[in-house]
Amino acid sequence: MSEQHWDEKSFCEDYCTTWEIAHDQVHYGWLAPGENQLRLIDIDLANANVLDIGCGMGENLIALARNGANCHGIDISSHMLKRARENMSRFADEINPIHFQQQDMRQTDFFPGTAFDLILSAYSMEYLSSTQELKDLLYNLFKRLKPGGILIFCFSHQLQHFRHNMLANSSSKTGEDQFSTMIYSFRDVVGALTEVGYLVERIVEQGTRNPSQLSYEDALSFPYHFHRDKNPCHPQFDQESNKTPHTIIYKARKLDTHGLEQDKQLTFGYAEKQVKIWGQQRSITQSTPFKAGNSDFTAHKLAPKDAVVGLCEVLSVTVSEEDIQTSEDISLSIDLDGSESTLLVNCNSVQALIHSKLTEAALFPSYARSVFSGSEEIESGLYIKRIDPIYGEVGQLFSRQRMGILVFINGEEPAHGTIGLEDITITPGDHIQIIYIATSWGKEWRKRKKSSEQMDLF
Repeated sequence: MSEQHWDEKSFCEDYCTTWEIAHDQVHYGWLAPGENQLRLIDIDLANANVLDIGCGMGENLIALARNGANCHGIDISSHMLKRARENMSRFADEINPIHFQQQDMRQTDFFPGTAFDLILSAYSMEYLSSTQELKDLLYNLFKRLKPGGILIFCFSHQLQHFRHNMLANSSSKTGEDQFSTMIYSFRDVVGALTEVGYLVERIVEQGTRNPSQLSYEDALSFPYHFHRDKNPCHPQFDQESNKTPHTIIYKARKLDTHGLEQDKQLTFGYAEKQVKIWGQQRSITQSTPFKAGNSDFTAHKLAPKDAVVGLCEVLSVTVSEEDIQTSEDISLSIDLDGSESTLLVNCNSVQALIHSKLTEAALFPSYARSVFSGSEEIESGLYIKRIDPIYGEVGQLFSRQRMGILVFINGEEPAHGTIGLEDITITPGDHIQIIYIATSWGKEWRKRKKSSEQMDLF
C-alpha cells in the first residue's frame, strides 16, 4: 500500500469541507445515483452484520444502521473516525452503536469472530499498491463473508485516466508518490474475483455530465455531493466526463450452499479408504503409520489414476477464537532457502499459525520463495519446502516420486496457490490442512511457460 498521509488532519478537513454525503442511503460514485436507484443490496438488513472498508466519516454505515444492520467500519485515518463517531452520535436515538476501528485494510484480523452478510468499500481499494494486494484482500474478505453474503466495492473507472493503457486492458499506477492510486482493468478485477471464488453478479458504470455546471440544488439529487459553493469540478473536466464514466461498481457474492455439501478440492474419507484431491476421487490401496516429532502420522498410497500417487496429512487444525492474537506483527526465525532468516509477519497470518503449530509438535519446516507472474509484475509467496523429520519417513515410502507440500484452507488451495501464506489472515472456523503429496511428475512437467501463474510447489 502506498505510503500516504491519509491520517493528516488537513487532508481530512479539506475533504470534509468539500463533500457532503447523505445519511439516508448508501452512496457509491460521486455525483451519481446511490442505493435507492441501483438496488444492489438484496439482503434483509435487519440484524445483518455489515462491514465498511475505508468507512471515512461513516455515512454508509449510518444509513445501513438506520435499516437495522449491525455495523462495523475500519479506516486508516483517526481524524476520519473521529468525524464518523461525531456523525453517529447525531443518530444515537435511532441506531445501535457502530463499531469503528482504526486499521490498515490489508490487515483483515479486525472484529474477530464476526462473519459478515455485507461488505462495502467506496474508493478505498484503489489505494492498494498492486493487483496482488487486491487479490489478497479479496480472498481475506471472502473468508469473512457468510455463505450467500455480498461484496460491493467501487473505485475510479479505468477510462477516466487517459494515460492508462486501455488497449492492453491492464492495471497500472497513476498519480505522484504519496497520493498514487491503482487503476484496475476489468480483466484483472473480474479475474481476481472469480479466481478467489466469488460469483460476479453486477458491474455498474457511473458518470456525470457537465459536473462543473451543477448547482448545489442539482447535486442534492445524489447522495455523494458537494457542499454549497464548494463544487470541486473544473470546467476543463467536463469534456472528458461527458465521454467516459468516472466510477465502476462491482457486486460479487459468496455462493450459498443451501445446506448441500460443498465440492471441495480436498476431502478425506479414511473409513471408506477414499480421498478427494483436486476434485478427483481416489482410492487408498495402502496405509503406513509412522511416528515423527511428538505425533503419529499415516502415509497413504493411492490407486493408479493420475500423477498423484500418495499423500500424508501433516497438520489439520481448526482456528479458534483463542488462536487470534492482539499484537500486530511477530518475528519468526525460519530456515529460508537453507539459511537462517528472520521473517516479520502479521501475528494472525496463516504463516504465523502453522509455523507455531508445527514447531509445537517438534516438526521443523523449511521454506522457500515461489515466484510467479502477476498481471503486471512478478509476485512471490512463501511456501513450505520440507518438514523434518517427516520428510525422511515419507521420502522412504515414496522414494521414486517427487514430494511436495500443499496448504489447503477450508478444503481449497487459496486462489489456486497464488497467494503467499503470510498474506492470508486466519479467521475463527477456518480449517487448515498441510499435506505432503507424492507425484510421478518428472523434470518434463516442471518446464512451464513463463505466463503460468501456478506457484512452483514441487
